[in-house]
Amino acid sequence: MTFPRYVSLLLLCAGAVACYGTVEQSGPGGEDDPAPPASSAPVPPAPARFSCDASAVPADLPLPRLSRTQLANSLRFAIARALPNEADALWAELAPTFARYPTDQRKPAPGDLRGGYSRLDQSIQQSQVDAMYDVGVVIARELTRTPARLEAVLGRCATDSNTSNDRGCLEDFIKGWGSRILRAPLPAAEVTFHADIAGNTPVEPAAVADVIATLLNSPRFLYRVESGTQNAEEVSPLSAYELASRLSYQFWQEPPDDALWAAAAGGSLLTPEGYDARLTRLLESPKLRNSLDDFISEWLRLEELPSLVTLRNDPVYKSFVGERMPTEATRTAMLEDVRRSAWQTVSSGGSVSDFLWDRHSYTDDPFLAAVYDVPVWNGTGPAPVMPSTRRSGLLTRAALLATGTASTRPIHKGYLVRNALLCQQVGAPPPNATDTPPVPTATITTREAVTAMTSTAACRGCHKATINPQGFVLEGFDALGRERLQERLFDAQGHETGAPTVDTVAEVHVYDDEFRVLDSAVGLTQAIDDSQLMESCLARNYFRFAHARVESEERDGCLLAELEQVTRGGAPLAELLRKVAHHPSFKQRRFQ
Repeated sequence: MTFPRYVSLLLLCAGAVACYGTVEQSGPGGEDDPAPPASSAPVPPAPARFSCDASAVPADLPLPRLSRTQLANSLRFAIARALPNEADALWAELAPTFARYPTDQRKPAPGDLRGGYSRLDQSIQQSQVDAMYDVGVVIARELTRTPARLEAVLGRCATDSNTSNDRGCLEDFIKGWGSRILRAPLPAAEVTFHADIAGNTPVEPAAVADVIATLLNSPRFLYRVESGTQNAEEVSPLSAYELASRLSYQFWQEPPDDALWAAAAGGSLLTPEGYDARLTRLLESPKLRNSLDDFISEWLRLEELPSLVTLRNDPVYKSFVGERMPTEATRTAMLEDVRRSAWQTVSSGGSVSDFLWDRHSYTDDPFLAAVYDVPVWNGTGPAPVMPSTRRSGLLTRAALLATGTASTRPIHKGYLVRNALLCQQVGAPPPNATDTPPVPTATITTREAVTAMTSTAACRGCHKATINPQGFVLEGFDALGRERLQERLFDAQGHETGAPTVDTVAEVHVYDDEFRVLDSAVGLTQAIDDSQLMESCLARNYFRFAHARVESEERDGCLLAELEQVTRGGAPLAELLRKVAHHPSFKQRRFQ
């Protein structure tokens, strides 16, 4: 068997000195010692993580490159502005060429083992340059392929018998289409520059194609170029068009639409009232999902969920799954279930706590609906609620529990909770750590296998108190996310050899000296909720996503503290997004 999801993070073994951040301590108890009954005392809120130094100067990303998603949306926008009736067909034709554009790599924060955001990938490679050149050439060729398309793009002046209006025809196209795809009105000198590319044949298809390809490969198309409005100033307010682009790419992952462009052109975007109105429209639009889905997927590392059908012919996996095998569509449904929960939370005015505790099922996949014991959801009306009170919400969604194998992964789950939800770092595994995950056998449970493999001196320091306990508490759910009281064991031929009772009791170190003996997902969810660590962690992670860089707690402390205050105050999650857009750093450009 292979386990692609867990390579390089399977054991996370390290000596105690390698555990750093806020999780160094090992309390009494643990998987090797008898644990007392589950604790009922609430966990007090952890101290606030961030503080504001008003004299600190925030950092700035010098020249943000459009992410691959943003670039794709910008290309589709450019095609639709030119040939709206053929936009979908042209994009489908372009897809193989754009597929060569490299995928952005998720960039974790220094010292982090996993996580990170693709927006942080600001690298430039020759392969990107080559692919984008080819994309521009293909689009230009298609927009000018026939006289009908050329006329639709440039107007009747491109195909009439009058040649005296040809130069003006091309310049008008550059002023209109060119300004929209470059996201700001073009100065006369730039219009002239681009028109000159066509030489003495300004409306000939090949000449117009050269102009289009050049515009699509302009730095102003591939980057968010922000010059501000005050020359020679260290900090300058953004222009209305720059602000419109920042807003639309932040929240919709695409260029400004007609309404936002009009607000920039008319100046209302620069007024407090006008800005609030446009921001509210952005946040209330279904297009917000374009960025929210990316954020949730990368924050919770959803794409690490492996295929659920790779081992469909393995006898152990077949016996574990039963008569009905999940499909690749089931995997997609699991991911969408989490993303839809986040969207419903934001769009309904819910808080971080509401997202954590949301027990609605958002799936039309029959297999996943059966896992949750609910009817399929048609996407409209109230989503069904998972009937079992043992399901506590986010921690018990199948996307965070499934493994693509017959066995659970307590180490992975424990690390996900510790690192992604609580923002607590764990030391790197030692060089001799194995890449083979501990698995149950015909006679040994998953918990026993994990305990045996991580109880050595090199591993025990991190695993006993920091990584394993959260995973053990979640052992009440199997490797497809189904509830269980017993763990079914199998021999190599897939014959069941036993079904011992699952042990879900573990002492979880929440933070500092706060330890709780927990025995259920509900108890773990409550401890996380009480501690308010997830709120602080979300503030940190959304900062990274929104600003496409890792934070400096010293320089960015004021905004981080504001975001933390919003999340810890129980405000709607949409207010977190609004707070980012209202902060002074969002509306200005720092040049030094």
